[in-house]
Amino acid sequence: MKAAVLYGAEDLRYETVETPQCPENGILLKTIACGICGSDLRTYGGGSSKAQYPSISGHEIAGEVAESKNKKYPQGMKLSIAPVIPCGKCWYCKNGIQNQCDDMQMIGTAEGIPGGFAEYVAFTGDMLENGCFNEIPKGIDPIETVIAETASSVLNAQIQTNIVMEDLVVVIGAGTIGCLHSEIAKIRGTKEVIIVEMNPEKAELARKQGFENVYTMSSSDPKLKELIMEKTGGRGADTVICACPVGQAQADAVSLTRKRGKVIFFGGISEKSAAIIDTNMIHYKEITVYGASAYSPEVNRIALNLVLSGQLDAKKFITNRYALKDLAKGYDEMRRGKMIKGVVVFE
Repeated sequence: MKAAVLYGAEDLRYETVETPQCPENGILLKTIACGICGSDLRTYGGGSSKAQYPSISGHEIAGEVAESKNKKYPQGMKLSIAPVIPCGKCWYCKNGIQNQCDDMQMIGTAEGIPGGFAEYVAFTGDMLENGCFNEIPKGIDPIETVIAETASSVLNAQIQTNIVMEDLVVVIGAGTIGCLHSEIAKIRGTKEVIIVEMNPEKAELARKQGFENVYTMSSSDPKLKELIMEKTGGRGADTVICACPVGQAQADAVSLTRKRGKVIFFGGISEKSAAIIDTNMIHYKEITVYGASAYSPEVNRIALNLVLSGQLDAKKFITNRYALKDLAKGYDEMRRGKMIKGVVVFE
């Protein structure tokens, strides 16, 4: 089979590799599409300390069962697959916090389990039992379902922080994550969402795709704070979401939030990007700061259903499609802010 194999930082090779065998009680999946994620880009650029080489990345997967040794997943079934596989046994899993599993396995993150940047992927029975494997109904384009994986992380963050109807939400960053936070906050019935993006081309792309209230400015721009204060009678934003890997944006978020407001840090930052956060402001304004990472299989099912029902319009997000041999081009265009969501599509 053909696969995009990562041998090291910036060393991606399109080559022929051995097709995996269908495991006992498992399935062999023929890949239909696999989304390109920001974490894939970081791994490609050498920014993952957990990466193993050579490896096949790709964790936002849609495909069709080519061979099955599992009655629940017959040949021909189309599946939406997300990479999170909690163990089901640790303290966190037993207490319903599967996204913080102590023994989490991750499909297609270059940590040892091959992913969807290949024509075929094999999944074992324990993965099927504990992971995120959901049927795609007839009449649904499988390519559109790849957005459900990222949407799962976003939805998990908003459930944990209880974003509610009366909130004014400010999202810093107009990439896939930022645009998803905006749309899911609207689905949850929030009063208003503002997206802030300092890259003019990226901001214009978001507007072109139909995302509303996109402002071209940095999170440090005094005009942003003036805008927020004007909209809130001088209070500040109810919730500020950092949907970009920039330390300064995290620092700015605290200053944009009202007393007893909420801040979500979504996405890791590099040590070089870290900024000093005014913890006095957190203390005196009683701001709650949340981390947000991954999701449970149940949240993944809910997010997928948002896509299947049309409540979350995948077409707004998928701006770029690539053949597998052009994956490196996809990484380059993502790095330069030329897309909202890019997807590798298999013929």
